[in-house]
Amino acid sequence: MNRLFALTAALTLLAPQAHALPTMIDCTRDSANARCVAKSAPDGVGAIGSGSTFYQGGAEQFRGGFVSADGQTLYLALETLRNTDPFGVVMAVDLNTGNRRVVSGYLNTMEKVGKGVKVQGDRDTLDLYTLGNIYDVQPLPDGSLLAHTGQLIRIDPRTGDRTLLWTPTTAGDTRVRDTVELKYADPRRPAQTGGAAPSAPGVSVPNTTVSTPIGNVNVGGLLGGLLGGPRPAAPAPAPAPQPTAPGNGYFCTQLDPKAVTPALPHTYMATDAEGNVYMMGSNSPIGSGFALFKLDAKNDYRCTSVSRFDVSGDNVQGSGIPWTSSLAGTGPIFGDFAVNGTTLYASGGPNPNYIVVSVDMKTGERRLISGQTDQAGAQVFKKGQGAAHIGSALVYSGGALYTTQAQVSAEPFALVRIDPATGDRTLIEPPKGTPLSKGRASSATLYPIPGSTQLIVGFDGALHVMDPATGLNYILSR
Repeated sequence: MNRLFALTAALTLLAPQAHALPTMIDCTRDSANARCVAKSAPDGVGAIGSGSTFYQGGAEQFRGGFVSADGQTLYLALETLRNTDPFGVVMAVDLNTGNRRVVSGYLNTMEKVGKGVKVQGDRDTLDLYTLGNIYDVQPLPDGSLLAHTGQLIRIDPRTGDRTLLWTPTTAGDTRVRDTVELKYADPRRPAQTGGAAPSAPGVSVPNTTVSTPIGNVNVGGLLGGLLGGPRPAAPAPAPAPQPTAPGNGYFCTQLDPKAVTPALPHTYMATDAEGNVYMMGSNSPIGSGFALFKLDAKNDYRCTSVSRFDVSGDNVQGSGIPWTSSLAGTGPIFGDFAVNGTTLYASGGPNPNYIVVSVDMKTGERRLISGQTDQAGAQVFKKGQGAAHIGSALVYSGGALYTTQAQVSAEPFALVRIDPATGDRTLIEPPKGTPLSKGRASSATLYPIPGSTQLIVGFDGALHVMDPATGLNYILSR
């Protein structure tokens, strides 16, 4: 990425400007307007915006994303088909027109943008880093994009090309893992003299390299040859686990000094202006405690922790509440993150409650923002008044937190406003006759807009704009 492009891209993503949206439409009075007709309506719905389509046969899922700081473009993660295939993209949507384009990934068998690291398969050349099972996309300060697929993949927005930024210890790229662990002297791994395991006599291993935070790494026969290329020899067995802490920083570790397996963070993330990445870790493996992790942009994206507590709820780092009462559970499954200044908010559930928590990304202080029981379950964490349900979607906008009432998939879509100070929950229902009043709430995603109190709602195969003050909404792109 040249310096001029990096500077231009960074200014575009980070410099606040006026947002761009069509004027709010009152669909209760203009039901014939194409922006007011829900996708679930009869034929003749019509397209809004041009370009690549969201709809891929009903299996698509809107996931995490962000609106650029200039308020002009929404970047979102779109998972299509199944979690086990390479189909998934980062898509850009122009907020002025609703026009759509694929930034990177495989939208379907015909439309793809960018390339990863090439690997020779049994029948064809494959991309090592696709965006299958993509969960989130966030900006980095140099203008590039960061996608979360279980691994963190850096995307060049000019070309869509993808390279590895960070990989968990459970990833299949064992050659990358071993090389990184070697650099950081992980005591769980046998001593090696190089990054790649040796080949069997007479077997050549293709010189495939992967771009990682530590430089280009030879991955040889990826996944033990399962994706093609000669199969490398089985590496020497690792020594028996020793009662020492795993590694010294690249993989995310929590509390238990006897733990052999580092934590696997949840699949949503937040980034800050310095390029650091934040991910939440649950009590997995069991007994290892809970943490907010930070991948340090200034130190090879090595994993440090910001806030931690053990399975008994005792504080280890930071201060404040735990968010589980079970010694054997993994705690709430946190969905999306919302950030305001140095405060990171996370919404999750049930296990056994639906809650919103906050963590100060500088001090590690933890707070319960809002909490309620899961239906008739045990009430452990309770804060705030109101019957509106807490869902997994979460954004911060105009001084309030917003989630969607999605605990019960049979309920209609509704927005929920949460007061960050009191935890009180207010139900905001879309007026009858508007697009968001038609359909169920099981798959809604929220995106805040810098400089605006309106929200973008991904729902029922389309993007909508909603005004929380009135509940009015219209279709932005379909």
